[in-house]
Amino acid sequence: MLFLRNGFYVGSALQFAGHGLESGQMALPADGPVSWTAHADLAEAAAAILADEGSFDGPTPPLTAAQALTFDDIASMATEATGRTITRATAPDDQFHKQLVSNGVPAEAADQLLGVFAREIAAVDPTPAALLGREPLTLSAVLREQLSSDDGN
Repeated sequence: MLFLRNGFYVGSALQFAGHGLESGQMALPADGPVSWTAHADLAEAAAAILADEGSFDGPTPPLTAAQALTFDDIASMATEATGRTITRATAPDDQFHKQLVSNGVPAEAADQLLGVFAREIAAVDPTPAALLGREPLTLSAVLREQLSSDDGN
């Protein structure tokens, strides 16, 4: 049996950063580096694994981006991509939790989302690059694409 071990989705990082990208300040809990991984890369890697039946048995190596980043890194990338200053502020966990719940996130789901910040998920692995035949997409590239589509470009 095959088990894909996907990295954390870059879309989640963009969703967490979303309001901050608009307002200029990302107020999020303290975080550690995370290997934010593009859905497109994960889909392509999964297709390559499934096309080569028997190449993996059991859990795959981590299917991750090539580098792990913090939200400080993401704020710097957003500043570079937009030409506007995007800062990173650390919000207390309870304040962030209340914000999520006030925006309609069930309390249990808010607990789980807050848990993402409490862990350091920095593992990177060369397997995706080998499966893709190229380096995985960077969060910076996905961020630039997202920002340009948000601007209607």
